[in-house]
Amino acid sequence: MSSREKPPATEELHFDVSTGLKRVLGRELITDHEVAIFEMVKNSFDAGADTVHIHFENDSVIVADNGTGMSYDDLNNKWLFVAYSAKRNEESSDFRQQAADRHVAGSKGIGRFSSDRLGEELTLQTIAKGAPSIVHRLDINWQRFEKDDKEHFEDIPVTYKAARDFEVPKTLQRFASSLRSGTVIELRKLRNKWNRAELLALKSSLAKLINPFGAETDSFNIYISAPAELAEDKRVGKQAAQEEEEPLAREIVNGRVGNFIFADLQEKTTFIQVSIVNGYLDTTLTDRGEVVYKIREPNPYRHLGNSGFKCEIYYLNRSSKLTFARRVGLPSVNFGSVFLFRNGFRVYPIGEVTDDWFGFDRRKQQGYNRFLGTRDVIGRVDVYGSETEFQEASSRNQGLIENAAVKELNKAVMEHGLKRLEKYVVPVSWADKGEADSSDLSRLLNDPGRARVVAAVANLVDRDDVELQEYSTRLIGLLNERSEEFESSIVNLRSIAEKTGDKSFIDKIEKAEKRFEALRKSEAEARKIADRERTVAAQATDRAVRAEAEIETERRRSLFLESVVSLDVATILNLHHQVTIYAVDIGQQIENLLASTQGQKQVPREAVLVALEQMAFLNRKVLAVTKFAAKANFKLESEKINANLPEFITEYITNVAKAAVSSRIRIDVSNDHAGMRLRFNPMDVSIIIDNLVSNARKAKASRISFQISSLDKDSVTIRVADNGQGLARGVDPARIFEMGYTTTRGSGLGLYHVRQVLGQMGGSIELDESNKAQGVSFIIKIVGEKRSK
Repeated sequence: MSSREKPPATEELHFDVSTGLKRVLGRELITDHEVAIFEMVKNSFDAGADTVHIHFENDSVIVADNGTGMSYDDLNNKWLFVAYSAKRNEESSDFRQQAADRHVAGSKGIGRFSSDRLGEELTLQTIAKGAPSIVHRLDINWQRFEKDDKEHFEDIPVTYKAARDFEVPKTLQRFASSLRSGTVIELRKLRNKWNRAELLALKSSLAKLINPFGAETDSFNIYISAPAELAEDKRVGKQAAQEEEEPLAREIVNGRVGNFIFADLQEKTTFIQVSIVNGYLDTTLTDRGEVVYKIREPNPYRHLGNSGFKCEIYYLNRSSKLTFARRVGLPSVNFGSVFLFRNGFRVYPIGEVTDDWFGFDRRKQQGYNRFLGTRDVIGRVDVYGSETEFQEASSRNQGLIENAAVKELNKAVMEHGLKRLEKYVVPVSWADKGEADSSDLSRLLNDPGRARVVAAVANLVDRDDVELQEYSTRLIGLLNERSEEFESSIVNLRSIAEKTGDKSFIDKIEKAEKRFEALRKSEAEARKIADRERTVAAQATDRAVRAEAEIETERRRSLFLESVVSLDVATILNLHHQVTIYAVDIGQQIENLLASTQGQKQVPREAVLVALEQMAFLNRKVLAVTKFAAKANFKLESEKINANLPEFITEYITNVAKAAVSSRIRIDVSNDHAGMRLRFNPMDVSIIIDNLVSNARKAKASRISFQISSLDKDSVTIRVADNGQGLARGVDPARIFEMGYTTTRGSGLGLYHVRQVLGQMGGSIELDESNKAQGVSFIIKIVGEKRSK
């Protein structure tokens, strides 16, 4: 119609489609060649494939799968029908309908144009499931759609022909010949030449695309083959073999795209799992292989009720970050953070290094030392649903389009994922500086550590709508009655016990409270008696003599005297004072045991062991006092001193421990530490050293060494090694620090006491399993930041 023609008054008009639509839906929409590969892999996933091969030649890429394939009608009426999506229409007989309840990853009907981002020419070969073995082939030249945007889209022809077999390179012939159904897409005249670095990056991204956390997600496997990179792959493998290591998967191009296995990391870090099932929100927190708690509460997220919502977030301390880097081959901060998976596939760019879709980092800026950010965690969030509920942006790299369900998804991850994990990590792990380098629970399996866990769990379950289904009895239980944290922990333990309705546990708590109260009263009375006796005796002592003794004390620089000196009146009084207190405590422990077992014909071994452990520990303190009385250059009326801990340990071993043992065992000590001041009980050091020496002697060792060193000025590392018989056959190394577990003919209390005492000092002890020499070796770590009251 010319500009002078008069238009009709009314008329039905129609949209017309230009060939330029191909460019808009292709290269201009899919702007990244990795994303283009992802789109093709998603199509394979949606077609029910369990295996996909991606093959790279010099100027071509082939994506082949064993999915349901397509018939001639499927090609003609669906694949060539622009923006038609059988996945969205959910036709039960459609070629995209999935078996085994697999959810589809896409539903826009434009993923086929992603191939335009990769190459100028496309050849599609396919066999439909259950149909005659005819290979349907389409040949498309995308460049023909770009000659003139005024041409009509439907006027550009594509070539179809039928064949008996797939035409594929030699590398794929075996896979292609086995196909009873499936699709092979080849892109030629590539717009991007894939170099080795890009291929390795693609492989890494594909691993995250499927499932970086090791679960068998729909049994979906991806293989990459690139003949041009085989020689370099071989060289990398040979170099790793020379270093007696396995080559990292991320350094090898050819082969299966391996999912990152989280099994190792789960044993070395703290992680939380949250899921919505049958109207409830279930949460499980696990710390280095130990399930700390499982809780259930009503689901507050209406739009997520049927979404299959699952959230798994891992906290990474320094130790687990090192484990991650060794396994994956790159630092965790370069891997990404918490990824979102919709229907089993990554939603980009959520979880990428620069992405903060969940708002973790924005929140962390408000409280750096109180909150977790993307650099502290990695994880996975899963949801399943239609485009109506969770719709991806058409660009495929802009995340989800916001709606009510997406808002609830974001909130659920923050409130019940990250914050729940945070409420454990901050008060339990961050409260102990040494936890940052710990890959096991050793620093928590003492009274201070367990008290922190108890407080964190009690705070969580202190709500009527929270059901505590399970908790760790290793970490949550009665503390030792002599522990500084015993009294405060009782309140929290009672809250947990009442939450579970555990009457037996409540009964144990009440009995422990009575014993503790009796001990406190007897100790208070003992201190009064000891103080009165010392005051009376001190008044009869010549002040001048005491003044001279104090001058002599100041004159000496060492914490210990060079030799045994005569005991003056003040020293005897201090000795008497401390022994009186411990003796009264032991007497009270005996009374408690007799009272609790009165009328019983049989007494549980555990009850007797607990009582004897208390007495044995107090008895060790009495022995320690007698050693210090003649040697120590400080006042024993104070429970704790503020001193240079590495120097104190060195002098104790040199001046006290060596003199107290027979000549059958030699004790060596070396101190390379610059010095660290700490407030501590000197008797605790005696208990640690003496128990380790005693164990070495029982193991027939002729030598034991203490090597004191540091990683920094705020920590002390002590490597203790002897040349004895080592651990007996059949001994469980994980249990040697448990009460009553013995590797010799001893009581099984020595190493238990060492761990308990170190816990009060802010330290830990672990078996050095890397030591291959004769005997046994331990590593003690003490961090000088807390426990200094």
